[in-house]
Amino acid sequence: MTKNIVDAKSLAELKQLCGPETDALLRKGGEWGLDEATLRRWLVARKGNVAEAAKDLKAHAVWRATYVPQGRIQEHEIRHELDQAKAFLPGTDRDGRPLCVVVVSRHEMKDADASKRYIAYSLDCAVAMGANTPGWDGKMSGIFDLRGLKASNCDFATLKAVFDLLQNHYPERLHKLWLFCAPVIFYGLWKLVYPFIDPVTREKVQFVYEKDANKDFTEGFEPCMLPPEIQPTGTGRWISVEERWKMLLAEQEAAAEANGAAAVAANDGTNGANGTNDHVAAAEAQPDVPMRSVQVVA
Repeated sequence: MTKNIVDAKSLAELKQLCGPETDALLRKGGEWGLDEATLRRWLVARKGNVAEAAKDLKAHAVWRATYVPQGRIQEHEIRHELDQAKAFLPGTDRDGRPLCVVVVSRHEMKDADASKRYIAYSLDCAVAMGANTPGWDGKMSGIFDLRGLKASNCDFATLKAVFDLLQNHYPERLHKLWLFCAPVIFYGLWKLVYPFIDPVTREKVQFVYEKDANKDFTEGFEPCMLPPEIQPTGTGRWISVEERWKMLLAEQEAAAEANGAAAVAANDGTNGANGTNDHVAAAEAQPDVPMRSVQVVA
């Protein structure tokens, strides 16, 4: 179906309807502008309706530029959420999609806006992580570890925000979400949130219990990607979202320095005899690299 609703003509039409202002707003918010992968994701999510995709993409661009004006949510904005140590990006699934594991029993219901911002921070980190993976299809996987869940963790606003963000600002990003060992108390919350979830997204959510988890997780992940607390045979490490961001930013900085060094070397070879300082300007002009949107396989 998706192959038929997304073609070169519809992509071009969507880009024209959105225009340069939308492109600039997306870039301000840390995204890659109106590249083909972005246009394709929104068209697929809106079932090929160009007008709907344009309306929603333009609204998203305005939201993004306002919500993430520095291009990345800063840690000081969500420090209390980070200190709860509840979300992790330990690795990828077998197809190279970033995996986010959330230990829901650590969630504290205090500030719904901060929790929503933390979700966006985590999703952005997963996108940035995926962009560094060759052949990435633009999607991510997730596991919500619901063991030990208490009434004080059952946050309707935050769970609804997860799906609101996925549907309105991160369309076609979710590959699959496992709800691991959901206790009875969770089903009341799920019943409340379920009507707000798009039918296509609902199909990507799967309840899994310990008797089936070993089989399901072994099919989906290499043992080295899952911590042993999730998969008994797993050897993975709990890497918090904050730690993963630090790793990605360090890689980005190293790449920028390497590019700057290459530019210096190239300019030294060209301008050394003339004694010019063009290489200094070239090194200083290296821009920050936004989170790269990659080609989505429709």
